[in-house]
Amino acid sequence: MSLTKLDVAKRYSKALYAVLETNDQVDAGRADLDVIQAVLDDEPELTGALAATALDNAQKQALLTLLVENVQTPAVQNLLKMLFDYGRISDLAAVVAEFKRLYDQKHGIVTATVTTAVPLSQDQHDQLAQTFAKRVNAKQVQLQEQTDPDIIGGVVLRSENIVFDGSIKTKIDKMKRLLLQ
Repeated sequence: MSLTKLDVAKRYSKALYAVLETNDQVDAGRADLDVIQAVLDDEPELTGALAATALDNAQKQALLTLLVENVQTPAVQNLLKMLFDYGRISDLAAVVAEFKRLYDQKHGIVTATVTTAVPLSQDQHDQLAQTFAKRVNAKQVQLQEQTDPDIIGGVVLRSENIVFDGSIKTKIDKMKRLLLQ
């Protein structure tokens, strides 16, 4: 039975977190994975090149060395080498994403998207993050802002499987449905 990309990501990220936690390097490892994510964002074809047959092994090793040199924690360096050696380097982005999800879960960090008709002020942003953190029992909420004039006013907040829709558009739509019954 072959493993899915998500299965691989969960296994590797969980093992990496455990090793980093044992060595008291979780935050340093997270920082290294942020660097790797930035490299992958800037060079999306990198993992494809490392996995492709077009390059010989020496060329792939040179590329991998450039990536490993940007990393400080030995556990993350070993992860990169292991993914490459086991032919799973194409799963690197999924492993990084899963590690971040695990890190956030263990540290009580929730990421949410807030949609408003107009941009929020910094005070509104901070107040909304604090209120939502209390509501979902999180230590910290990282809000990603979007504007959508179609919601007319109010706020729509989405985080994983939680949606708080306080938009005027939704309230108008509800009133329409009630009137049409």
